[in-house]
Amino acid sequence: MSNNYGFRIESTQYSGQTCLVTFLDTTLNETFDLGVETIPFDYFPADGTPQGKVFIYFSGTDQTFVVDITQPNPSPTPTVTPTITPTSTVTVTPTNTVTPTPTVTPTNTITPTVTETPTNTPTNTVTPTNTVTPTVTETPTNTPTNTITPTNTVTPTNTVTPTNTVTPTNTPTNTVTPTNTPTPTNTQNLQGFNYTNFASTAGLTAVGNASVTSNIYYLTTAGTVQVGNVYRTTAIQYNRNFSTQWSTFIGGGTGADGYCIQWTTTNNTNGATGGGVGLITNAINAITFLTFTNNNYTWYKNNVSQGATSVSSGFWRQTLYFWGDYNHSAQTFSLYFSTTNSKPGSPNQTFTNFSFDTGSYYMGFGAATGGSTDNHELLSWSLNFT
Repeated sequence: MSNNYGFRIESTQYSGQTCLVTFLDTTLNETFDLGVETIPFDYFPADGTPQGKVFIYFSGTDQTFVVDITQPNPSPTPTVTPTITPTSTVTVTPTNTVTPTPTVTPTNTITPTVTETPTNTPTNTVTPTNTVTPTVTETPTNTPTNTITPTNTVTPTNTVTPTNTVTPTNTPTNTVTPTNTPTPTNTQNLQGFNYTNFASTAGLTAVGNASVTSNIYYLTTAGTVQVGNVYRTTAIQYNRNFSTQWSTFIGGGTGADGYCIQWTTTNNTNGATGGGVGLITNAINAITFLTFTNNNYTWYKNNVSQGATSVSSGFWRQTLYFWGDYNHSAQTFSLYFSTTNSKPGSPNQTFTNFSFDTGSYYMGFGAATGGSTDNHELLSWSLNFT
């Protein structure tokens, strides 16, 4: 790749001295005259933007200076709009139509015909013969027949109306609405988790070279120019107290480049390679742990370094246990680490002005290699809101 970029360092104090320039993540060492020559710079990541660190050594005064060349490339922020529209419609329309039509038409028509034409020989006996009138007692027989009217008690049969109690049965059916309680599971403030290992990766999203082997999440293997990230699948709010714990192992290669823990607005983006250690530029908070020559850890707030803290050479390249306690009201993040799974009594570092807004973020890890390599292994990970 041609040298299309360069930089010049000028200083009254060191004017005229010769400096030795070392480029990060390469074995290139060159000598330049300070303030006279332009120092070429050709370290390019995948997106073509020049960036990296340059170490400048002045032999005359036995002093070394670090030059950071950076140019962030922000990523878009996707919008997550969960939509839950439960619709429960229960329609019960009982139709109770009982129309009894009792039709009783008693015909009380008894017309006895008394036609007596007696022979008038014994005329006076006609009067006794007139006892035909008692025969008319058939009329009383007609009275019982008229009891058909009580049969009109068909009306009480109209108690079909109480069968209309089907409506109360409709009340328990309406308990479909309580079943709508899955909606609270979408609340973004109720999610903690605990991965004692990664036999299960439910709730996690991997990007790049990140993958699971033997219940271990390898962010990278010991290959050159690798970068891998793993995120929680769901973004949640972190503007409240929480504690997190994780353990790592770094080794198996030539010692580069390190890893980071971060809270980002996306969970489908791969971070920077080499000394970028998988860092995402849209992270609201991130802590990097560098192994290649740097041997330090640095907190980044909105992609701006808040200062590095050194550790002994090779310290990160072993099995280590980490704890982080966030106090939202105090806006502090206390970082603990140890070579044993026993949390120290006091933090190794407390970052102040460490805060989260009301937005939702994906928590995750990233790691990368360059010309030098290492396995970057995530062994366990948990989060608990307190």
